[in-house]
Amino acid sequence: MSHAPQRHAGDPSVSSPSLRAPASGGSPAQVLRLVLDNMAEGVCVADLDGRIITANPAAEAVFGPLHGVAFDERFGPSFRLDDQITPCPPALRPMTRAIRGDSIERQSLFLDRGAEGTEEEGARPGAWIRVNARPLLETNGRIVGGVLVFRDITHIKATEDRMAYLAQFDALTGLPNRFQFRQRLERAITAARGAGRRLAVLFLDFDRFKEINDSLGHELGDDLLVAIARRIRDALPPSVFVARFGGDEFTALIEDPGEREELAVLAARVQRALADPFPLAGDSYSLSASVGGVLFPDDADAIDDLLRKADMAMQHAKEQGRNALQFYDAAMTAAAAERLAMKAQLAQALERGQFFLHYQPLVEAGSGRPVGVEALLRWRSEAFGLVSPATFIPLTEESGLIVAIGRWVLDTACRQARAWELAGQPPIEIAVNLSPRQLRDPELVEHVRGVLDRSGLDPSRLVLEITEGLLIEDMALSRRVLASLKRLGIRLALDDFGTGYSSLSYLNSLPFDILKMDGSFTRNLTDGQASNTGGQAIARAIIALGQSLNMLLVAEGVETAEQHAWLTRNGCDLVQGYHFGRPAAADDVTGVLQGLALAHSARQIGQSDFVI
Repeated sequence: MSHAPQRHAGDPSVSSPSLRAPASGGSPAQVLRLVLDNMAEGVCVADLDGRIITANPAAEAVFGPLHGVAFDERFGPSFRLDDQITPCPPALRPMTRAIRGDSIERQSLFLDRGAEGTEEEGARPGAWIRVNARPLLETNGRIVGGVLVFRDITHIKATEDRMAYLAQFDALTGLPNRFQFRQRLERAITAARGAGRRLAVLFLDFDRFKEINDSLGHELGDDLLVAIARRIRDALPPSVFVARFGGDEFTALIEDPGEREELAVLAARVQRALADPFPLAGDSYSLSASVGGVLFPDDADAIDDLLRKADMAMQHAKEQGRNALQFYDAAMTAAAAERLAMKAQLAQALERGQFFLHYQPLVEAGSGRPVGVEALLRWRSEAFGLVSPATFIPLTEESGLIVAIGRWVLDTACRQARAWELAGQPPIEIAVNLSPRQLRDPELVEHVRGVLDRSGLDPSRLVLEITEGLLIEDMALSRRVLASLKRLGIRLALDDFGTGYSSLSYLNSLPFDILKMDGSFTRNLTDGQASNTGGQAIARAIIALGQSLNMLLVAEGVETAEQHAWLTRNGCDLVQGYHFGRPAAADDVTGVLQGLALAHSARQIGQSDFVI
């Protein structure tokens, strides 16, 4: 590769034919004028009194016509003042004043032209320019003026402003975001600590918002969040700093909050505001919020501790029944530590063989004949002893362990049901609960198929129970998976019916065979209270619904003969509860089933005095 010899600007051998001898025959000054006219940057030449001598079209486009003189051959090697001058636009005056002092040779400024002048003065309101000033020198070095080079950066400034806004505010609701809330809380803590004042933080989370959001679609869900944010802001005093912390979580900072009773009043105002239906897409939706409260410095004196404990209190409010306010107390930290330790134990419980099953009988309401059992998971931990299912099963859901544990339950229950048959027991159904995570397991159907093949259990003897609230999380998925399970020949039961949010409009489209009425309805049937009339009406309606949909109706939680009799009179098909047998190990429940079968046989042959 050849290289041309390097030459410098002062070298007489260097020539620029296009500038020194333009093809058009123009002078060098005309060529320079042509360059200036085609520059993207605006260029102004100003004298030391701040008057414009000349400007190019880009400058005129930004500031309006400046009426500068033509750039001709009167401008030679050095700058010469000209009598034809125009006043400098207000936005440029600070720069020309800076040039007058020879200590500043170059400067860059952001100038808001909307603040500097009116349109008549040559400024367009709302635009921003970046200006660079360079002194203009005579050959002897004396400053005689300056050259101002500038560019319209309005679009850049707008982008910067938008980025700055998004760093501090939630783009959807317009409320301050998590980052700004933390900043504000940190400043408030510093001020409160120095003045010996208190602060309060409220942490709000909406109950079952995900279910509503999924049913509406995310666009309408966003509209609902905007309406929620507006109601929260309107329900609280202007002095309360409200932020969207993320998702459907909102936080409020109250300075000088007073006593907890005053905070409870504020929380109740928000909850009442949310209880009014939200009109959306031709329908209306009511919401409730669980609220956690924490005080500085009573409960914590650092920002992360305050937020963690406020969240902990909110979670406790949800566990206590939702739509409630719960203030933090030290017992919550102990409970959280225990939950964490319990999760660690659960991770190894299956491997260590700590899980086992109990079985509870299911009988015909009219005849008392045992027709099946429900398999119920139990856990005996080395560290915690026998743990309640209400305590550990939610933890297996949170951790994802429920998928592996659920597979073990299904396999164990089906093998036990088949073992009873091989031992000569009358064939019975075995009911197994499916968790929400199991229903979303892509391998669920194949696993059920494999369990049936390995155990040899007739598919018609297996009942899978699904809780009502699970279905509406993803209706399309529910329909697809349930249909695939039905094709295996098993039966499906809708568990805890009446406690969730299922719509009757699609209940008929799901392939359920059995409707299980939640035990809370059973307990209110014959309790002797005046309110039981309403409870009986609800139970009758659920039984009638099951009959109209050709489903078997199962009543859970039957504990007395009076409840059993009422359910039988009103057409309930199957019953389950302590009245017929508590959950027990396989060997023990075998005896219970045999006793129920004998009692049924005795009634069949008229031995009415036979006692269970």
